[in-house]
Amino acid sequence: MRIVEVFDSLQGEGVWAGVPMTFIRLAGCNGPQLGLGCVSWCDTVGSWAAGGGRLWEQEELLCRVRLPRVCVTGGEPLLQADGVADLVAALVSRRVKVHLETNGTLDWPRGRAAPAWVTVSPKPPLYDVATGVAGLAAEVKVIYDAEMDAMSPTAASRLVGRIVAQAPGAAVCIQPEASGGAPLARRAAAFVVGHPEWRLSLQVHKILGIR
Repeated sequence: MRIVEVFDSLQGEGVWAGVPMTFIRLAGCNGPQLGLGCVSWCDTVGSWAAGGGRLWEQEELLCRVRLPRVCVTGGEPLLQADGVADLVAALVSRRVKVHLETNGTLDWPRGRAAPAWVTVSPKPPLYDVATGVAGLAAEVKVIYDAEMDAMSPTAASRLVGRIVAQAPGAAVCIQPEASGGAPLARRAAAFVVGHPEWRLSLQVHKILGIR
């Protein structure tokens, strides 16, 4: 697989925030090709190029993993779905829990064992989730960006409801887009207070100044 970076840190977002993990960031993203709205505020632009990073052999990756949980992210990791599925199987055989972060536009390979935890973060303007990954989602992370902030509370609630309905039963995290700073985060918090079935996700790693 082509991988941009491998590093140990704390999970900074969502349900597992604060938990130590080894992060494997894959090269390649389909956001620009699909016209997804996240390209204007993406914080991992360096992972977009499909030819970025370098090729890693599976055994090299396995030797690098020293923590009990691994987070496979990108870019969009499911652009290299078969390699990711092979890696998941190898890590599971070593009793490592694998988390996958995806924008939800691509299916998980049919018939392959899924990661222990799948976080889907659908992006504007369509916010669609592919059926082959929706049923695996344990967590839906919705980015509360400037466009959502500009909506009425009713319209924003309706939009989030439509997004999360694609993955019934998944935990719902509302995450303020980072460039909006504390003011946007406070408005996102107020939005979540009105929906106690959801939770606020702050990017803890950015607050701490770590990777």
